[in-house]
Amino acid sequence: MITETTTRLAPEQVLDGARRFFTAEDSLSAANVVSESDRHLTLATFRSRLAISAWEDQELGKTRVRVSTLRRQDSVGQFLSWLTTAAPSE
Repeated sequence: MITETTTRLAPEQVLDGARRFFTAEDSLSAANVVSESDRHLTLATFRSRLAISAWEDQELGKTRVRVSTLRRQDSVGQFLSWLTTAAPSE
């Protein structure tokens, strides 16, 4: 499953937020970081893996965020909702 959205957060903020969201002890979908770079974060969960990519879209002036999973995970929707609330308002 691939889900994509945009946000006003910088790519670094998206990836840092994803790391905290999915690896916190009280996370609904606890995960471990498998690999990362300045544009992506790969996480291993109990059921699957998540790949989160974030990069600046020059045309839109926003950050594009893509989340890929092998299976449907409710935590992905929760993370994308968090992105909406974490972003500064226009």
